[in-house]
Parts: sequence; structure tokens; C-alpha cells
Amino acid sequence: MGRRPRLAVVWAAAVVGIGFVAAEAIVLSAPLRDYDEGVYWQSFRALARGEPLFSSIFAPTPPGFYYALLPFYWLAHSLTGLRIGVLVFGVIGLAATYVAGRLLAGEVAGLVAMALAATSPLYLQQSAILQADGPAVAMSVVAVSLALLAVRRDGRMRDALAAAAGLALAVSVGIKLLGALTAVPTVILLLRAPRGRSRLLLFTVIGGLLGSVGLLLPALGSPSSAFDDLVLSHLRAGQAAAGGPSTNLRLLLLNRELPLEALAVVGAFIAVLRRSRAVIPLLAWAGVSLAAVILYKPLFPHHLVMLTPPLALLAAVRIAPGPHPAPQKGREMGEWGRLLLAGLVMVTGIYIGVKDIRLALVPDPHGAETAAIAAASRPGEFWISDDPYAIAAADRDVPGPLVDTSYQRTGAGLLTVATLEAARERYRVRWVLIDSSRLDAVPGFRDWLNAHFQAVQTLGGGATIYRTTEF
Repeated sequence: MGRRPRLAVVWAAAVVGIGFVAAEAIVLSAPLRDYDEGVYWQSFRALARGEPLFSSIFAPTPPGFYYALLPFYWLAHSLTGLRIGVLVFGVIGLAATYVAGRLLAGEVAGLVAMALAATSPLYLQQSAILQADGPAVAMSVVAVSLALLAVRRDGRMRDALAAAAGLALAVSVGIKLLGALTAVPTVILLLRAPRGRSRLLLFTVIGGLLGSVGLLLPALGSPSSAFDDLVLSHLRAGQAAAGGPSTNLRLLLLNRELPLEALAVVGAFIAVLRRSRAVIPLLAWAGVSLAAVILYKPLFPHHLVMLTPPLALLAAVRIAPGPHPAPQKGREMGEWGRLLLAGLVMVTGIYIGVKDIRLALVPDPHGAETAAIAAASRPGEFWISDDPYAIAAADRDVPGPLVDTSYQRTGAGLLTVATLEAARERYRVRWVLIDSSRLDAVPGFRDWLNAHFQAVQTLGGGATIYRTTEF
């Protein structure tokens, strides 16, 4: 590819990135989009006031997620600031997808892979919502891209890139454990290097260990609590969850993700026919991610975003026109036909994304609760609630140990009346907001509530505010 066509592809990639950011900017200040946002928002509020992870703040997500986004909260002290941090990771992931596709199959493949990821409804959602999946997936693509760069360099730069790949992999795992799946394509890429494989692996391991040590420091201070939060809560919730692989498989076949999944299958089929070795790491990456999706319990739709990068790359590498010096007419027509197919997938993703944006811009369903909370209490007072978002939106706080009152935590037996009572006394909690049945899943909750609080205001939708006079 000549200089001008290459420059045109780079500019096209820049346009894709700008369009992606512009679309996400529309929903950065939108109201509640997920229960997890309220949990994480309260967690960052607790971190900002000096409470530590695990020993005080219940944290079912690895500490890297909080480290990565805390600077954005310090700058803005708002949910929008935290969402901007997630968006920054989303853009980094797109750039890394472009680099990986370009290194594997040329400039056009990089552009197609980036565009497929940018128009994936799940990737769009997870790049503008306060959850850990999007940033973890973005860093996993960075790790793969750095590994691809490392095998193409020499000398100290080669060692530095391998170490950086290991560090990026550690950061991905440190944000969410699903990042560990990226070790499979990373190791395959390094083992396929024409020379110096052992040295590449050594520096990758060194980078990974250095990153892991830094990210695990909070857990070392409270190993038992960290184990409960990070491991036991998920294991017990998975054991209690209904369904199995068949249920997960039905979730995998979401209508909104089917076009990309089908395109990736086409790409894989073409790769097998052509006996292409370039897609081996991508097939392995997609394979382990698919196995994780099928076996994981409980599985939620946002977990499926882990499939987006390998599917986008797998589709692009074998569907985009390759760097053939003089393509035959039949081959050229076939390549342009496959590009048209990829374009249709992108248009479908854009259409679904526009519908999602419209849904995200509806009035805040918790507006009444937020107004009532602000009117009833003073700044600095703590609340116990199963709606942490409404509490944070009113600029009020939830005790660190109670930021998460999800069914997953109660189902794992890690939220008890004793936990509630300890927090009530330590934080001198005067207010309770009940807006769902989450806290009712705690054995003895209603007896504890009636012993210390009385209902003072009933809100629309069944929400109730309770108050105590003990403090």
C-alpha cells in the first residue's frame, strides 16, 4: 500500500474514533443505566473520603478498576467524570484494535476491525457506563497489540514491548478477572516469534509480575476480606444461580450481537479454507472467551463484551482485502463483497446504538427518590439503601461495607444483619431507603429494620424512607 492510501486509512480510523467519542458524549450525563453504576459510584465516594478497599469497602471487582478511574473522580467528583474515564479506556481499546489488525493483515484490516468494534452495541455501551468490563477488555487488546509489536522489534525495544505487554495483561486482570483469558493469545503470539521466544516470555512475565504486585497491595492488607469479596462472592453466587451452559448459550445469541458473531464465523471459515496461520491466536482467543461465556455463572449480558475484540479482529483479518500486489479480478470482487458485508454489520450496529442512546436519554426514573433524599437529610449523613445510585445522585453517602447490597452478595451469605448493624453503629446511620427486594433477601432484615427505624415517607414506585432517632 502506498503512502497516500495508507494516510487515507489513518484518517478514516481517526474519523471512526471521533464519531465513537461523539456518540458516547451524548450519554455521559444520562441518568441511571445500571445498578452497578450506583455501587461503583458509592465506592468511589468512599475511596475519596479515605476508606480502604476490602477492609472497609466491599469490593467484588479487583483493585485495578478503582485505581484506574479514581483520578477521574478526583478531577470531577461526579458520575460523568467516572464515565469519561471509562470512555478513555474505550478509545484506547479501539486504537489497540486498529494496531493489532494492521499488524496481522494490513492497514485496511486494522480499520475494519476498529470500525466493527466501534459499532458493536455492547462495546458502545461498555465504553460509557461505570462498569469494569469495558476497561478490562480495552487493556486486553493493548496487551495483544504490544505482543504483536514485540515480536517485530529488536534489541531493548523488543524487551520493553514484551514487558509492557505483560504489564498491560496484569492491568487487564487487575481491572476484572476476565482479562486473564488474554494470556492465551498473548503467549501464542510470543511462542510463534521467529527467534528469542524465551527472552520474550521472560520479559512478559517480569512485566506481569511487576504490575500484579502493585495492583495487589490493597488485598495484602486484608487478605481474608479480599478473598471473600473477589472470589467467594462470585463462587457462591455461581453455585446458587439457576441455569447452565444452555442458558448462557441463549444469552450469547443476543440479536444485537449476532451480526458480528456471524461475520466472525465467516472470517474463521475463510481462514480455515486458506490455511491461514495468522488467525491462530485470534481463534484461540475467541475460543477461550466463548468457553468462559458458556461456563460462567451467573452470566450477565455485559460480560459478552469480552468477545468483541477477538470477533472483530477475526472478521477483519480474513474479510478485509489483503496486501496482494496484483489481485485477480474474481478475488478482488470477492474481497469487496466481503467488505460490503462488514459494512452492513457496522450499519446494523449504528442503528442499534442510536436506539440505545435514545433509551438512555429518558428522564431519571429515580428522580423522586433523589429529591426526597436531599430534602430529608443533611450533607454528610449516611444512608443504608438498596438503591445506591439515588443516594449518590442526592450527594449523600452509603457506608463503605454496604455499597453493594446485590442479590449476588446476599446469595453468597456475605451480607447479614450483623453487617448492617455494625455499619449502622459505626457510621451513625439515621436513614434507610428501601426501593427493591434486595435487602429483604438478608435473613432477619425486616426485624432489624423495625427495631431501629420507622417509616416516615412513602414515594412513588413503592420506595420508602425510614428514619431513626437513636443518633
